Amino acid sequence: MFGMIVGVLFGLYAMAAVINVVGVIIGAVFSGVGFLFGGIFSSALSGEGLAVGIAIGLVWYFLRKRNAALQSET
Repeated sequence: MFGMIVGVLFGLYAMAAVINVVGVIIGAVFSGVGFLFGGIFSSALSGEGLAVGIAIGLVWYFLRKRNAALQSET
């Protein structure tokens, strides 16, 4: 009985450790993505940032338009 209790507690401890590691990895990924978006939007008022924003918007618009046309054909 005591061994079963210790086993359950150890299992819970191991699961908590795995969840913490996964949380750290996910947090690092979102931190990196946030840093990249922050860098993009902080320079959005400059001429280069405005040109990049317009270019990304146009590419996205034409890709969505092309995907919609391809799906309507099938």
